[in-house]
Amino acid sequence: MKQLLYKEYKLCLVSMVPIFYLFALMLLIPNYPYLVAAFFTCNSIFFLFKQSVVNGDLLFTTLLPVAKGDVVRARVRFVVIIQMIMFLLFIPLCYANHLLVPRNPAGTDGSLTFLAAALVLFTIFNGTFLPGFYKNEQKMDKLFLISLIAVFGWIILWEGFMITAGAAERLVPFFAWVETHLDCWPATSEAWTVQLIALAIGALVYVVGNILITRRAVAVFERVDL
Repeated sequence: MKQLLYKEYKLCLVSMVPIFYLFALMLLIPNYPYLVAAFFTCNSIFFLFKQSVVNGDLLFTTLLPVAKGDVVRARVRFVVIIQMIMFLLFIPLCYANHLLVPRNPAGTDGSLTFLAAALVLFTIFNGTFLPGFYKNEQKMDKLFLISLIAVFGWIILWEGFMITAGAAERLVPFFAWVETHLDCWPATSEAWTVQLIALAIGALVYVVGNILITRRAVAVFERVDL
């Protein structure tokens, strides 16, 4: 597995992946739906897969003396590494967002809750794109379109909820609680507890989701006759 991951890094990594990490800086833009920044990492992963198809990487890797399922596992782990780097970049930028852009009427603020929502977004993309790719790599453009719809559906749902909470916080007690406990950089011990729980839920969704996604992708690829 270590050798396969090294192969992914040396032969499959495209320049779009590190370049698109710059979109993490979108968290410093005032009045912006910050969850869009997480999407660009998924977009860079699409370019990685696109280039691997052009280069015939899947067939090449399968011809190596490795288990067929390990070909999938290595790529999924590489995708997770790419997403986790973006996630780590988000952490200091969320704090910088708190200092520079204290309130965001266009959606969620930079917070631990935002990090949880980003993990869910990554899971949605992986779940809608990866298994289908290993079923038929030639349909990856259609799969990416489906993933795009699913991901932006989540962005609209999440950011729309936070916008509603900000607009109606004085009218609805629950929305006021959202604004003081979820949609902000945590300033109290209670808010820290609530957001750490939210982050733990997001992490659980990501870990369990990607385990199931990997199993599904492996099972699909095992049935494909290359």
